[in-house]
Amino acid sequence: MLNNKIKIYISIIVILGVSFILYSITRINYNDYIHIIIFGIIAAMCESLPIYINKDITVSVAFSVDLMAILVYGPFVASLVSFIGLLLQISKRNDRYEHIFNKPYYKTLFNISQIALSVGAGGLIYKYLGGLSGTFVYPKYIFQAIIAAIVYYFLNNILVTILVSFLLNKPFIKTWTKDFSWMLTNFLFLAFIGILMASSFIAYGYIALVVFFIPLIMVRYMFKLNMDLKQSYYDTINALTKALEAKDRYTLGHSKSVEKLAVYLCREAGFSEAHTEMVRIAALLHDVGKIGIVENILNKPGKLSKEEYDYIKQHPVSGYEILKDVPFLKNVRYWVRYHHEWYNGNGYPDGISGRQIPLEAEILSVADVFDALVSDRPYRNAYTREEAYKIIVDSEGTQFSPRVIRLFKRAYEKNKEDFKHDF
Repeated sequence: MLNNKIKIYISIIVILGVSFILYSITRINYNDYIHIIIFGIIAAMCESLPIYINKDITVSVAFSVDLMAILVYGPFVASLVSFIGLLLQISKRNDRYEHIFNKPYYKTLFNISQIALSVGAGGLIYKYLGGLSGTFVYPKYIFQAIIAAIVYYFLNNILVTILVSFLLNKPFIKTWTKDFSWMLTNFLFLAFIGILMASSFIAYGYIALVVFFIPLIMVRYMFKLNMDLKQSYYDTINALTKALEAKDRYTLGHSKSVEKLAVYLCREAGFSEAHTEMVRIAALLHDVGKIGIVENILNKPGKLSKEEYDYIKQHPVSGYEILKDVPFLKNVRYWVRYHHEWYNGNGYPDGISGRQIPLEAEILSVADVFDALVSDRPYRNAYTREEAYKIIVDSEGTQFSPRVIRLFKRAYEKNKEDFKHDF
């Protein structure tokens, strides 16, 4: 069910979007209709080949077609092109075709409204800055074209992110950082293609559109291959994590919790999304070396003997050995190896200290210890969140470095409710 806040937001966007679409219809010439239909069909073909980032968010190469329409025909034609593109979209998902007739009406209205507003805003900015539609973009209007593309991209992202943040009941910044900001590189490439397509179309007409449409689909195909490869990595990682959790019942959900907390510390450290992504993978795999430990030791209900504890202390090395031959994880393997090292050198397996320990490994260590403290263990009950926080802060200078404690404090204060063990 949609709450009142979501209903009001969707209603505002729909009213603004539909009003702009109707206004655009009054501003176009009769001769523009054929171009709107042709460009709209091409946009619909692109929208019908989406790449799913997650179950709710997709990206498509239609951005290039919409930007091209802005540069060739102006904001009003372009908004109608984007409107038709989404309206006629037919995509296949989970062996089921999705189209306007089997989607919730409010979702369709929101999508066509926000895209029309975003494209229209980009086109109006292009015109306001002196850009002249239907003429060569480079070199005279390249600055205006780039600004138009940026406005279109960010307004589109912002409108969708606000809705997603409302639906998930999460802060806007967290939602945008997690699901949208990483697409910036993809946007820059598609903007370049759109500008190139516009210049070629102005010079050679529709033949240029045919010539460029095939590379555009190839770009989509390569991007999808990259996403599929990335997903295969995650599937493998999740399989390893589930195998470990099936073996060690006391760490059920531990890796996911460590991943969540590590992300908060990465953001406080100012890591890029790509960098944070690698730390997330390391968090999921940080205990993978325990797969090789016999279950009667791993699940022993009482205190471990010195020999048993020394045996378990080899799991970071085992994890390193498991990951060392995977090129994709060449940095991750070291973070996994060092996540039990101490700032004062009393950790294991190598006894390194201070700045010899990578910050990423320190982040894993803090997240790992915190989640272990707030989880039930066979030899003790879970600590409260406040008790676990104090234990970690009091370990500054011994187990943890001052730099990672600073990150931990900031992350904890901003996300206190999420600092808990997830089952």
